[in-house]
Amino acid sequence: MTGEERSPEQKRADLHFRKTEQAKEGAVAWTEYLGRDDARDKKTAGLKKQRLAREAAAVPDAAPVKKARPPKAAQKPVGK
Repeated sequence: MTGEERSPEQKRADLHFRKTEQAKEGAVAWTEYLGRDDARDKKTAGLKKQRLAREAAAVPDAAPVKKARPPKAAQKPVGK
């Protein structure tokens, strides 16, 4: 600006232009964000699939046998 006063119409036009540009930039940023989000979800799903396949290949055919625990001893009253 050269120090001139702008008319109210010019100020409104500038404000409208800035808001319009900001809305356009926001839409572009949101689209990019969603694209990265989708790419991350696809990558995560692929990694999960690989991990599950690796874990399934590592498990032996027989299911592991749990050891039986000895029965708990009867608790004595405290303080008597």
